[in-house]
Amino acid sequence: MKHYLLKITLCLLFIFTSISSYNLYNLENFKRSLKKDLIELSDIKYGLFNVDKWKDQLATIIINRLEELNLKGKDREVAEKKIKKLLYEVIENFEISYKRQNRENSFFGISYKNIGADVFNIFGRLKQHVPEITDQIINFLEKEENRESIKDYILLQLDKYRNSTFQKIDYEQFNLILSKYRTDNKNDCSIIIKNSIRNYNKQINSFLVVNFICYIVILLYTLLSKEHSTFNFVIFIITALQFLLLGVLLPMIDIDARIGIMEFELIGETISFKDQVLYYKSKSIVEMSTLMLSQEKFEVTVVGILVVTFSIIFPLLKIISSLGLMFHGKLVNNKMISFLVFKSGKWSMADVMVVAIFMSYIGFTGIISSQLNQLEKISKSLNILTTNNSELQHGFYFFLGFVILSISISQSITNLYKESLN
Repeated sequence: MKHYLLKITLCLLFIFTSISSYNLYNLENFKRSLKKDLIELSDIKYGLFNVDKWKDQLATIIINRLEELNLKGKDREVAEKKIKKLLYEVIENFEISYKRQNRENSFFGISYKNIGADVFNIFGRLKQHVPEITDQIINFLEKEENRESIKDYILLQLDKYRNSTFQKIDYEQFNLILSKYRTDNKNDCSIIIKNSIRNYNKQINSFLVVNFICYIVILLYTLLSKEHSTFNFVIFIITALQFLLLGVLLPMIDIDARIGIMEFELIGETISFKDQVLYYKSKSIVEMSTLMLSQEKFEVTVVGILVVTFSIIFPLLKIISSLGLMFHGKLVNNKMISFLVFKSGKWSMADVMVVAIFMSYIGFTGIISSQLNQLEKISKSLNILTTNNSELQHGFYFFLGFVILSISISQSITNLYKESLN
């Protein structure tokens, strides 16, 4: 009766693990798609490196300054002084330039044009009209229709400068994402995506809890129980296979470096860029291996082959051999099966893969944090806040879980066939 209860318990644990693993894989893929869209919207090419955004912010500042322009009372007096000073300087500079040019084109250093300008006091008379010209300029600026004309002119010149100087940004992917979520701006679209990701995370966390509980129970059972039936081993091995598949198919590390906020003051107004993604990559072992194998560089291809061999092929062969041994005990005398089940642990290097991935994560985060800190110190006049959102993903933990469970299963199988091996 006790054995039947254990089998029923193991069956239920296996069923729960299978259902939660299947749902986890699908939910993670949906979440990855959402996150990919969110990252695209926040890409720095659409923000800090986008001349259209700079043009919009500069235009807003100029328009605000024109609308705030008040030429009454003391403000008018201040404006008159500044305009008069500017006009006097313009006239004086023009006089100096005019006379210098005439001297260079004169005979024996005598310029009749300069003499005439001095005799008739041309530049002096211009200066006498400065107060009158100043009043005309201020009166012109006070009229609303003239301000609107100035705004339109400034915006037109900004557009011309942008089109003639900078390469146009390709908004095709950006617009596709907006239409996909039925929005017409980045902020609304980002809110929708973040809410969807939050909902998916809740579901994922629920299935993770189920998987974790089932995993711990199965692991403890393999470690503490001294006797196991073929049925038990089959459940253990297939459960390990599920964790291996999740480990190699789901992302292991997210490398995410971004500028949280960059602000600086320009003529009393704040220019701000927020949440600008500098770099983002999220790959599973299978995706990374495929990418490496598709490269033309020999060294990269070799690394890809090694990763596939030691993280996918060896573990799968070991699982298949273990299942075969459970159904046909005589295979213990087969050298290939015996090697894969009892001796391939030191060759599979799955545990080394876990350490390598973890150390890579530490190295990546350290380098990225260092570079982002240097970016923050680039200028005291700029307020730059950088963020390193890099983190280990669920694929890493499932692969780690497979390694631990695989070691435990191997030890139990070794104990079962100890006499045969001796």
